[in-house]
Amino acid sequence: MTTIKEVSAITGLSAYAIRFYERKGLLQVPRNANGIRDFDQASITKIQAIAHYRNVGMSLEDIKVVFDNYENHELSVRLLKETKAKLDQEIASLENTRAYLINKIALHQRIANQERKNHHDQK
Repeated sequence: MTTIKEVSAITGLSAYAIRFYERKGLLQVPRNANGIRDFDQASITKIQAIAHYRNVGMSLEDIKVVFDNYENHELSVRLLKETKAKLDQEIASLENTRAYLINKIALHQRIANQERKNHHDQK
């Protein structure tokens, strides 16, 4: 039996998030005779997919559409390509911000070095 605590450790998602996804209909977790969640590999794989999709900003609605229409590969491709395009834009934006920071660091480092040199030369 795999517990929600174990699945949380495996997936990096909180038990609360896993229960939330189950309530939203993204996940159907098998239960044992006592009604306790007993995660099988299919459930864990689905939770991992949800985590990846959420990490790239995919909406719960789009994830549900992909899961509910698993056999409609053209629909999945369209939604996943849209998500990838958004992710690519975010990456480009982050790369621009990173380049800006690198330039600012270099500028301030040059100024600090010059100030240090001027201070040393004045002694």
